[in-house]
Amino acid sequence: MKRPAHKSFFSAQVPGPARRAGIFALLTGVLLLAGCNGHTYTPEFLTDSTLRFENGRQSVFTFNPADCQYTYNLQRRSFRAHTDNMSAFYSVVLASLPVAEGEMIEADLLWSGPRGFEERKAIALEVVKLEGDTAWLWNSSESLKMTVRFE
Repeated sequence: MKRPAHKSFFSAQVPGPARRAGIFALLTGVLLLAGCNGHTYTPEFLTDSTLRFENGRQSVFTFNPADCQYTYNLQRRSFRAHTDNMSAFYSVVLASLPVAEGEMIEADLLWSGPRGFEERKAIALEVVKLEGDTAWLWNSSESLKMTVRFE
C-alpha cells in the first residue's frame, strides 16, 4: 500500500511568488515582534533629575519634597527614598559607588509595588548618566529604572 506524500504548510497549492510573499510576511512579523520587548529607558528619564523608581512603563515612586524624604550612607553605598508615612519607598544598596557612565554595578533592590514588597538581589544596573552626586541607573532585562543621589 502506497503512502500519500506528506505536504507541509509551505508546500500547499500556492503559486511560487505568492508562497514566497507569504513566507516573507511571516518572517517580517516574527522579527518585528522580537524587536518589541519594551525594555528601554526614555529620554525623559535622563533629562529629569527627580528621584524616582520605575518598573517598565509604570512609575512606582516619584519623590515629592512636600511629603517625601531620602537618605543615603556613603560607607554602605545605600540609598532610600520614601513617603513620610512609609506607604511607598525604594531602597538601593550598591556593590560600589558609580564613577563612570556605562559601568555596570551589582545592587540589591527593595521597593513597594502594587503587589506588596518586591526585591531583587545581586541585579546588574547600568549607570546610564552620572551628574554630580546623582546617578541614573537601569536594568535592561527587567526594565527597572531609578535615580539615586548621594549628597
